[in-house]
Parts: sequence; C-alpha cells; structure tokens
Amino acid sequence: MKYIRIFSLLLLFFVVAAQIVLPDAEIQLDHTFLPPGEGALFGTTPLGQSVATLVVAGAGQTLGIAASALVVSLFLSLALAALSYLLPQKIARAYAYIIDAWLAIPGIFVALSIGYFLPQSFFSVITALVLSEYAALQKFILQRLQNVSRNDYITMAQVMGARRQHVFSWHVLPQLARESGYLFVLTMPSIVLSLASLEFLGVQTGASRLSLGMQIAVYKDYILLYPYLSLAPVLALLLLLFALNEAVKLVKTEN
Repeated sequence: MKYIRIFSLLLLFFVVAAQIVLPDAEIQLDHTFLPPGEGALFGTTPLGQSVATLVVAGAGQTLGIAASALVVSLFLSLALAALSYLLPQKIARAYAYIIDAWLAIPGIFVALSIGYFLPQSFFSVITALVLSEYAALQKFILQRLQNVSRNDYITMAQVMGARRQHVFSWHVLPQLARESGYLFVLTMPSIVLSLASLEFLGVQTGASRLSLGMQIAVYKDYILLYPYLSLAPVLALLLLLFALNEAVKLVKTEN
C-alpha cells in the first residue's frame, strides 16, 4: 500500500511537470488514425496528433483547472467565514441559512446553468466550478468556525478584552487555514470528476489544449471504429482519480 501511494504522488508530480514543459501535440495530417504501437504509443487522432501527448497534457490541464477553481472557492469561503465571524450574530445566522438553501440545489445543475449562460472560456468553467462547490466548502468551514470559536482559550481571550478581529486573526484563522489545506486535498477528486462531467456535457474552456473531459466528448463518436481515441482519456481520468484518492488516504493517515 505504501508503494502505491508513493507511485500516486510521483504520477501527480509527473502530470504537473508535464503540463509545464510538454509542447502542444503537433498536427501531422500524414499520420492520421494510426493504431497504437505503429509509430505512436497510443495511436494518433484524426489530425495525426499523438494520443499519448494529448492525454498527458489533458491530465495536467484538468488538474490545473480543478486546482484553480478549488483555490478560489476556499479563498472565498475563508473570506466570507471571516465576515460572518466579525458581523453581528443575526447576519451570520442569515448567511448560514442561505448556504443551507444553496446546498439544496444540485451542484451539477448550478454549474451547467452558469456554464451555458457565460461564453465558453476558462473563466466560465472556473466560475461554474466555484459556484457548484462553494456551498459545500463554506458549510464545512462555518461548522469548523463554530467549533473553534467555542475553544476555552478563545473564550478566555474574549473575556480578557481581546478584540474579535485580533482573536480571529491570531487564533481562529490559522486553524481554519490548516483545515482548508486538508479540505483542498480531500475535495480534489470530486472537483476533477465534476470538471470532466461539465466538459463532457458541453461546457468548454476554449483553450488550445483539451482537458480529459473534452477529449472524451470530442472522440466519443469514434468509439466503434477507433476505440483507443475515447478509451485513452477515460483510462487517464480513472488513473488521475485513483492517484488523487491515494493522496487523500495519505493525508488522512498523517492526520
């Protein structure tokens, strides 16, 4: 089990590094639809591009978009959790009710609505992911905020006259930041899967590199004649999710 987790971490590192250094797959119209093994490890596309190169670059693109959306969601969750802590209790309770109502709406419905409303771009996909994941992340952070706020030393600091801003900055926020780091790792597999689902349903980034969900959507029509075109990104997505889940298990073990 230890070796599997080490392999998973190395795989994630390879995907991130490849996204930075790997050039775009070159179009070669004289090498179209090559089967796996004949001049290309996983075959070539209708444009003669290497499927292996596309899959590796797509995995990095998927990971980068998902991580960007998750960072934005966690930052907004921490910022608004801080406001709810510093504002009067009535406003904080009203905000908590809004988050509960938001959670009642399926995240995929929110993401699709935003994705179809906005023009297809990187910003649209990030916005759709942020709004679909935000409520769940905010709910978790608000619950942790309540638990941390009840700690004896925080109550004592307030009794001794410390301002709420000071207590939050020096005692509450550091703990919430650590929880957010754990939450980042824990949420990555689900947001990667959400991104792939959105792209398969038609929400696109408009980038030159196709992430894994877009590759599955684009090449699904070739599944009967050239199955490797669809199966390669599917297998890459499954392998990426497996590596992320192993990373989650590693973090849980250490905590």
